[in-house]
Amino acid sequence: MPPTRRKPAAQSAHAQQTLAFGPNSNKVTKPSIPSTSKKVDKIKLEEAITSEFSTPSPAPEDSQEAEVQAQIPESPRTLAIRSQGGAKQADGSAVEEKAKKIPETQIRKYWKGKEDERIAPRVHQQGLSVNEKILRHFDLSSQYGPCIGIPRMKRWKRADGLGLKPPIEVLAVLMREEGRGNGTAERAFMDGLLTSRLAVNE
Repeated sequence: MPPTRRKPAAQSAHAQQTLAFGPNSNKVTKPSIPSTSKKVDKIKLEEAITSEFSTPSPAPEDSQEAEVQAQIPESPRTLAIRSQGGAKQADGSAVEEKAKKIPETQIRKYWKGKEDERIAPRVHQQGLSVNEKILRHFDLSSQYGPCIGIPRMKRWKRADGLGLKPPIEVLAVLMREEGRGNGTAERAFMDGLLTSRLAVNE
């Protein structure tokens, strides 16, 4: 193997210095910090930590913060969480009563509006009923939250409680399917597909 050439130190301004390894090399490559400054820095750090966690915040700032929090309007989600008890049950029953009164023509009109929004027809759903098409469309509407692992009725009520305004026609379809004894209407179609694949893979 031919010998390698090394450039002299004078030629390269940014040449890296070689490290000496061996029994006689006592060279320290990093700058040393005096031990007294380390102790002083450690004491200052400990004092800063103890003063930060032990000093209570003054009361006027707490009252100002409480005033600011009182002025912030509550989100629909916190309102839905806070409104528990009779008022929430009354609202839920009122919505359910309204959904029961929806005629079949309104449900078909709602689905026709959804179909008119599309450019191409839904070829893969030709053998399904209008109710099943509405429920599958609701499953894939991501603005109402995830559809996996939650019953459709519970998902609709959660979206309504959060102020997302899910279509009341979906609730009407769910209630009609429940009245007919269709137990599969509560479960999202995607949920059934995923759990069946998991069962096959096990």
